[in-house]
Amino acid sequence: MTNQPYLNALFALSLSAVALSGCVRDTTTPSTSAPAAGNAPTSASAPAAGTPIKTKGANEKLTLALVPKGTTHQFWQTVKAGADAAAKEVNAELLYNGPSRENSVPEQIDIVRNFGTQGVDGIAVAATDKGALVTPVNELQEKGIPVVVVDSAIEPDPSHSFIATDNVAAARLAAEELGRLLNGKGKVAILNFKKGSGTSDEREQGFREGIAKFTGIQIVASEYTESDVGKAVSQTESILTAHPDLDGLFASNEPNVIGAAKVFDDKGKAGKIKLVGFDAADAEIEGLKKGTVDALVVQDPFRMGYEAVKALAQLVRGQGTPQKRIDTGAKVVTKANMETPEMKKLLNPLAK
Repeated sequence: MTNQPYLNALFALSLSAVALSGCVRDTTTPSTSAPAAGNAPTSASAPAAGTPIKTKGANEKLTLALVPKGTTHQFWQTVKAGADAAAKEVNAELLYNGPSRENSVPEQIDIVRNFGTQGVDGIAVAATDKGALVTPVNELQEKGIPVVVVDSAIEPDPSHSFIATDNVAAARLAAEELGRLLNGKGKVAILNFKKGSGTSDEREQGFREGIAKFTGIQIVASEYTESDVGKAVSQTESILTAHPDLDGLFASNEPNVIGAAKVFDDKGKAGKIKLVGFDAADAEIEGLKKGTVDALVVQDPFRMGYEAVKALAQLVRGQGTPQKRIDTGAKVVTKANMETPEMKKLLNPLAK
């Protein structure tokens, strides 16, 4: 029996929650396997071209900036927590500001440029749009301010390092898990977030590639939600109206999982339609425990923020060049494995 008042309260809470992402079969490549917090990678690639970086000595305090895609999801708070941890280690002040919504591209561009005007020593940015952020990043690096990109790529990428999940590989894991849950047959839909966002595009690509291996599964709908829980609810309702015989849904980020799960609970579809998603916000974890959510692809946002600050400090202090691509990994978490020590740490990286 569904506890409707609880579900409605949980939904209201989730609208202001901030998100965490990931997966259970590991996508991390051996050369960039995730270190414990406090350990940065040591191998490096050739330095990025451009204006020489304005360096500081080993004992000088740094001023670094982190610009997320948005500030309303738990994922970005966890990225910031990792960045804060690294900032303490490298003697840096961390400035944090991002757009109020993940589709606010002009707002993010203004924030990035304002940090450049303030003269920060380095900036980490998660791009709301893979094309729109190229010029602002180039402008910063022409001033000698190094940039690393976190989570969501820009194309072409002039930054010194890209620190993120391999989203194509991670979404393939989601497809494999959904295919397994459906025994290789049925009708499925995709709930994606923003066309033109590198992360969004890559997850759709990976899911389509992965689900294509199941010849008995048909994708019957694909919708975008602008990372808004309310839109995720309405899009899920529209999909179910058009396809009442839907068997599975892939929700590609936190607000999409939360919105879809609410609809499934409200309409008595929980457990009947298989729901596989990304991220690990508190509301998503509750959905996993209840069985509304069948699996979550969980990233390591704490490590993303941590590695970003370490890479910037390495550049500004003239200590070499970080790896051009740092894969922070992802795992598939299910109700069956969520209580293992490895998954508990991934789901709650800030626990003492």
